[in-house]
Amino acid sequence: MSFREIYANEVLEQRRTRAQRARFWGKVVSLVLMLTIAVTLRTEPQLRRALISAAMAGAMQVTGRSVPAATPDLPERFQDGFQAMSARTPAPAPAPANSTGIRDRIKVNRPGAALAPTPAQIDMQAVAQELQNNLSSHRLNGG
Repeated sequence: MSFREIYANEVLEQRRTRAQRARFWGKVVSLVLMLTIAVTLRTEPQLRRALISAAMAGAMQVTGRSVPAATPDLPERFQDGFQAMSARTPAPAPAPANSTGIRDRIKVNRPGAALAPTPAQIDMQAVAQELQNNLSSHRLNGG
């Protein structure tokens, strides 16, 4: 083997080793971060409650419902964040001029599409309340 071939093989081997080492440490760091988040969420019931409430508020805003002005289970600092977030959201677009919306004119040929509930039929507040009740009944850390 010539010096050129030996050098090329050594460089490839070093790159392979570096890539393996980087993958290993990437997995270690991601595992540590996941464990840290899991332990934090299990030991901090207020943080967990705030994250659940933030997710509910986000879902309500996406569906076009208004976020309640005051939620009793949230601290004041999270209430301020929700109010600021709702102030930044743009107003909903005006309805089309004709009475039949675009959604009514588009036909999708999917089996069971007629049986699926439309967003107007789903009561998001009831779903959120049910999820909150289910999560509160499964108190894993006693808090």
